Amino acid sequence: MPRCCLILLAVALLPAAALPALAAEKEKAEGLLVKTLPGIELDIEAREVRLESKVVLQSGALELFVCSEGTREHESVLATRARPSHVTFALSMLGLSPGKPGFTTEAGAFSPPAGRVLRILCRYTGPDGKRHEVPAHEFLRLVGSEDALDRSIDWVYVGRPEADARRAADREGTVVCLSNFPEAVIDVPFESTADNAALVYEANPNAVPKVGTPVEIVIRPTDRRIEPKKVQAEVVLEQGKPPRLDGEAMDFEALSQAVNHLPARVRTAVLRVDPEERFGRVMKVHRLLRNALMNVHMTLYEPRAEPTDAEKSPTLTVLVTAEGKVVMDGKALSVEAFREKLADRLQDGTRVRVLAEGDALTSTVAEIMAAARDAGAASVSFSRMAEPQQ
Repeated sequence: MPRCCLILLAVALLPAAALPALAAEKEKAEGLLVKTLPGIELDIEAREVRLESKVVLQSGALELFVCSEGTREHESVLATRARPSHVTFALSMLGLSPGKPGFTTEAGAFSPPAGRVLRILCRYTGPDGKRHEVPAHEFLRLVGSEDALDRSIDWVYVGRPEADARRAADREGTVVCLSNFPEAVIDVPFESTADNAALVYEANPNAVPKVGTPVEIVIRPTDRRIEPKKVQAEVVLEQGKPPRLDGEAMDFEALSQAVNHLPARVRTAVLRVDPEERFGRVMKVHRLLRNALMNVHMTLYEPRAEPTDAEKSPTLTVLVTAEGKVVMDGKALSVEAFREKLADRLQDGTRVRVLAEGDALTSTVAEIMAAARDAGAASVSFSRMAEPQQ
């Protein structure tokens, strides 16, 4: 028997009870080739996710680079059979944690997408019969340009594991985006509008193969991560107290200096004002912010109460052992027993965190993650424990 065995997982399509018993093979996870349906191949040893796709657009403005079939083919270069939720699952099996999608703050500033940086390659057979492998950015060019992009794109993994986010992503087909969508699995790490009149990218007809050409998309995580950027400051004016900038109390002179030394990207401020605060103090702070060239959004200050225990999102951590057991609440259970007890253990909003020992089978981990999702977990995350030092 070859070292690499092929496991068919229909995790996102089948209920956990219908998953086959795959734990018989005592192979290390690092040697597995895992194939999830539809259209995804996960190579744990090579640490890459491969998607089956085909060219659906050879020229024209773009909002996505890769969409799911039957969704946004009119504005994507490639379409894949894979669903966004399946891609999120595959990347989580490599130990990747979701980043943060782009969003507009309360005061209108845009916080760009952030997360683990990915490298995306495209493999296809050309008209000459030769196999080609090119970086994804070579299939793109700026709108109105005749030349391909001259630098790679730092694609970031932002896919959110929450059930409602997965459903939205599957509905929209947002696998790899070029415009910022909250449902994106993979996005660009800067502000990029979906306004048709201001789209940034278009397909590069000089590089994209003809429509219908099969393309294998290869997604590889790098060691780099783009962290969320601060784009908005908050100033609180509460009666009888000094002003607070992002939670730090200071006098007016210190506030003026701090505001003027904020990073250039922080040009927006929320000014929260106590209704009992004196008008003169409010105007003094407002002028201070405006003089620092800040866009000011003024709103009433409402003290934020501490969340109650019922309002806090509980987290359930389970451990998958090398022997195929699941440790929950300090007790070792079989996979079947875990599945039976899980629904009673979950509360509204419970997040499930799955840890796996180094030799734990990927198939067992997949069953546990699927069981948690089927039982109604608000989100499911996965990480593998490091091997102990000898």
